[in-house]
Amino acid sequence: MCFVTGGRAGMRPMDHSVLKCCLFSLFLLTVSASGTLSNSAVPTIQPLSNTASASQPANTATSSSATTPSCTTRRCLASMLIAKEARSPPQSPRCISIIRVPSIVYETLSVDTKNLRFESRLEVPLSWEDPDLSWNTSVYHHDVVVLPVSKIWTPELHVTNGVQTTMKHGNKDLLVHSNGTIEHMVIMNTVVGCEVNLYNYPFASDFCAIALNVWAISGCGMFLDFGNVSKTSANRGDWLTEEVELNAKGGRDDRNYLWVSLKMRSENPFLSLVLPSILIIVADVVSFSLPLGGGERISFKVTLVLSFIMFLIILNDLLPGGGQCSPIIRKHFCFCLVILVLSTLQSMVLTRLAKCGTLWPCSLSKSKDSLLKDTDNEEVSKSDITVIKLKASEEKKNTALQKVVKFLDKMAAQDQKKARRHRLANKVDLICFCIYLTVLIVYAVVILYFSFGSSCEINHLEFCEY
Repeated sequence: MCFVTGGRAGMRPMDHSVLKCCLFSLFLLTVSASGTLSNSAVPTIQPLSNTASASQPANTATSSSATTPSCTTRRCLASMLIAKEARSPPQSPRCISIIRVPSIVYETLSVDTKNLRFESRLEVPLSWEDPDLSWNTSVYHHDVVVLPVSKIWTPELHVTNGVQTTMKHGNKDLLVHSNGTIEHMVIMNTVVGCEVNLYNYPFASDFCAIALNVWAISGCGMFLDFGNVSKTSANRGDWLTEEVELNAKGGRDDRNYLWVSLKMRSENPFLSLVLPSILIIVADVVSFSLPLGGGERISFKVTLVLSFIMFLIILNDLLPGGGQCSPIIRKHFCFCLVILVLSTLQSMVLTRLAKCGTLWPCSLSKSKDSLLKDTDNEEVSKSDITVIKLKASEEKKNTALQKVVKFLDKMAAQDQKKARRHRLANKVDLICFCIYLTVLIVYAVVILYFSFGSSCEINHLEFCEY
């Protein structure tokens, strides 16, 4: 501070030193005031620094939320997998894809014995792995997702020995797991050419193979890993599916086939074909009791022949024309038809023998008969003339009576001759009947032996011989 001394009398103007002192004091006051302001400003700056430090974790959280996917629904995940366009087979390092078949449900639809084919239906569930369709469950919290089958590659099965095969998807969607495992099911309708062993028809039973495989060449492609096989609807028409097994030709994985055991239900064919043929033969044997004259036996036998031809036509519509093991029932029908025709011809010949006493053709025998008839007419006319003459003259009465007696003796001789012809024809007919019956008994034994005591083998795996 600057102090000014002296009274009013001694007061003089302020000198320069005093002025400098006052200015210096004022400067110090100004500097102290500015320091106080700077100290009071520190608390206001400190909160701003705290705010800046708090904003750093917020920015870190924002950056971490940017790395977390916004796709969390199954549909969004499915869209992401569809966008990969996995329409080609999985490409593994070994160039091999294992297609697992957990189970197969088999069903026989029909058996065509005429064309030697049978149709079947297979429900085949499939499972395979595609690493390109996997995802991280820690990021996408879903274990499975459903994808349309048209957007994803699916394996195609084929039947090696199939004549006609159609494969369709069991569903329009398939199931994809987080580890890339895909589950799907296909339904196959296949017609397989199989030469069914009909040797013992209608008591036939045989096996047929369905070679089920996938594409593979030079150790690259796909291989099937089969599980169990089951069957459903065992009864289809006249055929029964007894058993279905899974085998592999030569132990190779690329030669898998279903071994289907088929057995024919013989009731219907036996009642509609075999039994009528037996009854017709029995009726033909009994027809020998009919008389030779009059034509009843011949007309009856012709009816039997026509009936048997009708059953033979039905048999031809059911069975194939040939093959390694031709059905023995076809030979049975042919033999029965031959026997029936021979029996009919034998009856016709013996009827001719019983009536005319000769086996000559009709023209020759007819001329002889007409000659005998003319002779009889002459005799009859002479007798009439004789009777007239007897009436006219009593003298010739004895001669006319002698001629009448002679005529009656001739008629009796003709009756005796006819009786001898009938006895001869009946004796020959009896001999033919014994021969006919013996042949039928021997044939019955032979046909029973070949039907149940013999068999015929067919190689159903010729398609695997490559």
